[in-house]
Amino acid sequence: MVPRTRIPAVALPAPRPARDRPSTASIERVGQWAVLITVRGEVDLVTAPAVDAALRAGLAVPDVLVLVVDLSEVDFLAAAGLSALVAARDTAAARAIDLRLVADGRPVLRLLDVTGLRRTFRLHRDLAEPLGPHGHRSASSR
Repeated sequence: MVPRTRIPAVALPAPRPARDRPSTASIERVGQWAVLITVRGEVDLVTAPAVDAALRAGLAVPDVLVLVVDLSEVDFLAAAGLSALVAARDTAAARAIDLRLVADGRPVLRLLDVTGLRRTFRLHRDLAEPLGPHGHRSASSR
């Protein structure tokens, strides 16, 4: 019989409180047929439900044909956030809504590349292109 060896316990760092992980998701109608959802901060297990709720609300707007999700100010995207995006993509496809993502940062693009999901989304580097003729942002909302 092999004697058991005790492995010392390694203390895990305490999770940061939610207030230290600011994440916001705002919804804005930017034209007759377009809705813009802007996500900022970290999208993780704690903040992903708020992002998911914003995506669902954006998809529920009457007469929406284009839903643009601006992820250019996302500092961290976890699997829970990616799951919300995939669910929104599937719902948008079922409702004939064109879902477009704006992402130019490594936190979002790397996760999309690693998971192979980059090719399943319409990606844009800046906000002007996906809104195109469908919507416009007022000077006060920029």
